[in-house]
Amino acid sequence: MSVISDLSLEDFISAEQIARLRRPANEAEGLPGRAYADPAFHELERQKLFPRGWLAIAYESDVAAPGDAVPVSVAGWDFIVTRNRAGEVKVFHNICRHRSMTVLTEPCTKAQTLQCRWHGWTYDLNGRLVATPDLGGVASNEQPGLEKASLGLHEVRSATWMHFVFVNIDGKAEPFGDFIQPVLDRIPDHDLSLTRFSGLTTSAQFDGNWKLAIETGCEDYHLPWVHPQLGGRSEVFKGERGGNTYVSIASRRVMPEYRNTGLPMFPQFSGKVAEDGLSNEIVLFFIVPNAILAVMDDHVVTNIYNPVAHDRTPTRRAFHFIGDAATDEAHRADREKVRDGWISVGEQDFPLVREVQTKHGQRDELGMPTRFSAYWEPAVHHFQNIVVDRLMA
Repeated sequence: MSVISDLSLEDFISAEQIARLRRPANEAEGLPGRAYADPAFHELERQKLFPRGWLAIAYESDVAAPGDAVPVSVAGWDFIVTRNRAGEVKVFHNICRHRSMTVLTEPCTKAQTLQCRWHGWTYDLNGRLVATPDLGGVASNEQPGLEKASLGLHEVRSATWMHFVFVNIDGKAEPFGDFIQPVLDRIPDHDLSLTRFSGLTTSAQFDGNWKLAIETGCEDYHLPWVHPQLGGRSEVFKGERGGNTYVSIASRRVMPEYRNTGLPMFPQFSGKVAEDGLSNEIVLFFIVPNAILAVMDDHVVTNIYNPVAHDRTPTRRAFHFIGDAATDEAHRADREKVRDGWISVGEQDFPLVREVQTKHGQRDELGMPTRFSAYWEPAVHHFQNIVVDRLMA
């Protein structure tokens, strides 16, 4: 991974282009193609967007029990996620304080310590340096001038919420509770504490820029052509912006057959059937930069998008259901039906992302701007503006 220093937004997007993006959605022009196709723009984001906010890097289930630890690489940053003996999730940069070797290369369980395989420097699950074998010579583990207390693994500010593990790399972001509050304010009637992780996960990869992968999901415009199994669109649709925390889409749709699962719903929906024949409201939150929370009436899906390169975005998805329905055998088929439906929808997006990614470079060379549907794509417009806001901060 190369590092290009002193990059700034002005190197890629002119003041005039930003002004056109800031227009109302019906008049606005989207981000230029280089924002998707240029590896240097991705490096700008790696330096000035991803470290400054709250970045989703893992799931709590990745370190389900005390003594669990996993190496995680997200957006060009290498981390160790651990669960210490007290059951707390901790995150550290995966860099030995001796001479910068990777400390953890494989997931482990029931660990007491983490040991660098190069020279044996050893850390506990709270990141403390506890052993420096033979540092001062054979059978001499100490050295004048080297204080272990000041040489622990570099801890990363972290928070857990709705199964996500978030980090703030530069340590300067607002408190996580303040950051995520706009999401909770948007759905005050949803008691998210009722949901449980089911153990079901999926993983896949978008062959495209992380922004393009997210933008593919935050509009319903494309549904009839790409996802007909989701049922007909209704006129109950809106795209929203929650400050610089999220963009979202909320809709009610004609109920497709595969959604009739019999799973328990959130209490405000339970036992109620809308007279207009539409589904209950679903809300998809795109928590900037890389987490998605999809709140349905009977389940919640969490996604992590990993912006590993300008044209490659692996994604992970986890499924949550209400109460015992998350794990009881009676609802196994229902849970798997929900999972399979999400897989089907996701796979339909992959070739489109791949093809559009190849066009961004060409349209940049042609000076060809993109436009928005003000009705269906306000969230896409909001999202692009948040990206610019973050990079200008």
